[in-house]
Amino acid sequence: MKTISIALQKGGTGKTVLSVSLAAALARQNPGRVLLVDCDPQGNSTEWTFSQTLESELAGVLLGKCKLKDAIIASEFPGLSVLPTAGLGGELKVWDEGAGARRPFAMREVIKAVAALGFKFCILDLSPGFGAIERAALVASDEVITPIMPDPFGLSGLEIFTKNLADLRNDLETQKPEYRRIIINAVDNRIRQHGEIVEDMRKEAAEFSLYVFPVDQVFRRAETEHKSIYDMGTAKKETLDELERLAAEAGEG
Repeated sequence: MKTISIALQKGGTGKTVLSVSLAAALARQNPGRVLLVDCDPQGNSTEWTFSQTLESELAGVLLGKCKLKDAIIASEFPGLSVLPTAGLGGELKVWDEGAGARRPFAMREVIKAVAALGFKFCILDLSPGFGAIERAALVASDEVITPIMPDPFGLSGLEIFTKNLADLRNDLETQKPEYRRIIINAVDNRIRQHGEIVEDMRKEAAEFSLYVFPVDQVFRRAETEHKSIYDMGTAKKETLDELERLAAEAGEG
């Protein structure tokens, strides 16, 4: 099983949009074998993909209150399962601020159990923080992908993340996760600065694979309607093409 985290220590970069969309893209090719794990205490990816009442959540698994197989739900997206987090009244923040500090490898245990259930891909949607849950999720992942916005703040966010990741690997004596893909999100080719930043990134981050997603209102509408962008029928061709390329390349290794 391949485990991929979508992470950056900055809000508003589209982490949930891209986590959910990547999971949906992989599920189209691997129905029933893709799990989206909502590691954000706000529970946004859960709210997007599942509109019913939750019985269990990720925090319950981490706290030993429920079994993994009982917490996993079938999402409203074709072929996609979710390990949810309840935004309102959820306990993930409680775990993060308490037991999480003493269990840096807790998510490794969860991921190992996920693999035993037969999943092929596991996508982790992380919050902008760098607390216990984010650290545990990263070291449990095979790969991390960072989404940035095409502005100077996005570039500074990459610098912060790169340092945090290096410190985490050093602290826990691990090389996980691999880091070699960057998404530049919400690019508007009519804005000169956006084009300049994309070109600068191609030169300065030549060792990374870059994925450029255009501004596309389909994401907001899809989230509101609890649908994948594939089910909306209004996504831009550039959006779908880049998402398919990301899913194909990240899915291969």
